[in-house]
Amino acid sequence: MSLTGRGKTLLAVSAAVGLIALVVGEGDLLRAAMLAAVAPIGGLVMLRWTRPDLESNRVLNPGQVEAGQPTQVRLGIRNTGRRRPPALMLEDRIPYRLGNRPRLVLERLAPGSRSVVNYTITPGSRGAYKLGPLLVRCSDPFGLAVTHQEFPVTTQLVVTPRTERLPSLKLPGGAGLTSGESQAQAVAITGDDDIAVREYRNGDDLRRVHWKASAHRGELMVRREEQPWENAAAVLLDLRRGAHRGEGDLSSLEWMVGAAASATVRLARDGMSPRLVTSHAEFECHRSDYSATLRYLATVTAARDAPLSHMMEQTKRHRSAAGVVAFLGHLTPEEAAVLGPLTKRGGHCVAMVLDPTRWGPPHREGDPREQAFAEQHRRAAAALMSAGWQVFPVVSGLELRHVWTRLALWKAAMA
Repeated sequence: MSLTGRGKTLLAVSAAVGLIALVVGEGDLLRAAMLAAVAPIGGLVMLRWTRPDLESNRVLNPGQVEAGQPTQVRLGIRNTGRRRPPALMLEDRIPYRLGNRPRLVLERLAPGSRSVVNYTITPGSRGAYKLGPLLVRCSDPFGLAVTHQEFPVTTQLVVTPRTERLPSLKLPGGAGLTSGESQAQAVAITGDDDIAVREYRNGDDLRRVHWKASAHRGELMVRREEQPWENAAAVLLDLRRGAHRGEGDLSSLEWMVGAAASATVRLARDGMSPRLVTSHAEFECHRSDYSATLRYLATVTAARDAPLSHMMEQTKRHRSAAGVVAFLGHLTPEEAAVLGPLTKRGGHCVAMVLDPTRWGPPHREGDPREQAFAEQHRRAAAALMSAGWQVFPVVSGLELRHVWTRLALWKAAMA
């Protein structure tokens, strides 16, 4: 509880005028100065008497939102005291990137009553933002004294990457990136036992014996470790710090994070089970539930220790995928050679590789360093294509849906 700037000024002027009145012997002026000094002091007394006892809570709807989409913040205030305080000014402290701090006025609350106020924010960038603490300001009617009450409880808002609406890669008759529909039909015709089991081999774990199939066929059968009819796709995201260009929301990393999110959502909606793989983590979507993947992509950042070999190892630990979509930063031919063997595991492999000389503002012609980058990019793309990858360069202004459409047409031609 303290005086406002207005209250301090009035009190200082009153004291100065009072001293002058004493020096010159002006009794009326002295009484006026004393009367003026009563106002700010009275404001402090009134606030101390009516100081509210409050409780608050904050609810986000929704608590996880895509960048560019609005979310509503609901603040609930309850007066738990026995007095009716003056009007309250609420200020919710939010990060600068979410806009100006909202300031809301709440009318006088009766004892035991509760009031709710709302405001809307529209985050423009992905991330995890902390909303709060809430500051409640109460002042006297003349604005001479003020009291502050802070509620330290904070709420986290998760903003996932902005995603593009991509066309489906599932084509009629089972063609396309996945042949899951035709494979599902084969299971229905031949039966699960005929596909999911194989004959026993020396060294197989007896715990994998499929007794029903063994009794039916008259020989020992075991479950297969891999089921090739399963719809599965891998989405690789390169997080090497030195492999990207640009800064902030205009960097190639931000483009690729959004592209990986868009591809994951599209593949999940196509009925596949996409698995996002980076050098440090992996997330698999089950039954179109990709919320955990998007939450990870909301806060992922580039790292120095994110070699492609780690991402390659994590990809190899799982069963073969019907398709691999890789979003890669700048590659050298040696780094491209690390990814080449993925095509031997079956499925279609597509690489979207950053062209460092065509990202950001135009580069100076004839720069030896830029010429070296261009040559590395050309040789890396050639190495991937010779290994069986389909390669698309990533340049400034590229829209993923245009590349995705070309990918769908390519699959149709291969069908």
